[in-house]
Amino acid sequence: MSDYGIREGMTSHFEIHTATKAQLRTELLSSGLGEKFANDTEKFLDPARKESWELSRFLIASRVFGLLKTDCSQDFMSLELSEIEVLTRNHQGRGIPPAVFIENQQIPWTFSLSHAGDNYALAICRQPQFRPGVDLVNTSTFTLAALQMWFTPEEREYLANHDERAAGTLWALKEAVYKSVNHGEPFRPRQIEILPEGRKLICRVRGIQVHFDEAVIRFIEKDCLLAAILTKQNSFSNSDEDYFDNKTSSHSLNDASHELIMH
Repeated sequence: MSDYGIREGMTSHFEIHTATKAQLRTELLSSGLGEKFANDTEKFLDPARKESWELSRFLIASRVFGLLKTDCSQDFMSLELSEIEVLTRNHQGRGIPPAVFIENQQIPWTFSLSHAGDNYALAICRQPQFRPGVDLVNTSTFTLAALQMWFTPEEREYLANHDERAAGTLWALKEAVYKSVNHGEPFRPRQIEILPEGRKLICRVRGIQVHFDEAVIRFIEKDCLLAAILTKQNSFSNSDEDYFDNKTSSHSLNDASHELIMH
């Protein structure tokens, strides 16, 4: 997936797992755990939402299970996939960043999940001081009318000279940034601004510059773009005056320690 010396699916701080709906269906069927991961789907009336809920939770649990087994830790040698619990909603039914539990103990990893059409993506960071954000977007669905609602005037000026893929890239990055830095506030796309400036990618949230510790952008299919970013946890305050507080600088395409992968 990368031509920049980074192993497939992994950067220095986080791992990105992608799968199609068909792949996940096959894996889930083989696991014999369909009933477990279908738990709570009765809350959804739409069959597509039910399936997304089921496959998303299975994706998280199965990839965590695989990583724990690969690590060969004595603590998890006898671990079964059925013992992994995934929480994606709080007691009020609101969506939250995924959390994974084994024997009622939360593992200290951070996660972000996305799906678009038949594609699913999961970002995992095993360093709890960081928080990932990942988004998948169909770049063929963007229209000029939509730009007026979703993008800032500066972003629209930039996009006026670029095609729908550029719009899809900025939109996916906005979603990924929101997932990485939000503290429960609603998603307001125009409060997150992404602009290329020369060889740098500049991100501002409510006018405050946000630093990406890692960033990945690539197409996993012709019109399906993946964007994933990583920021340090608790880098942002959540007061009425300022939801976000960040003192770091922009993300450089040429910075080897913070490499942006463009495909």
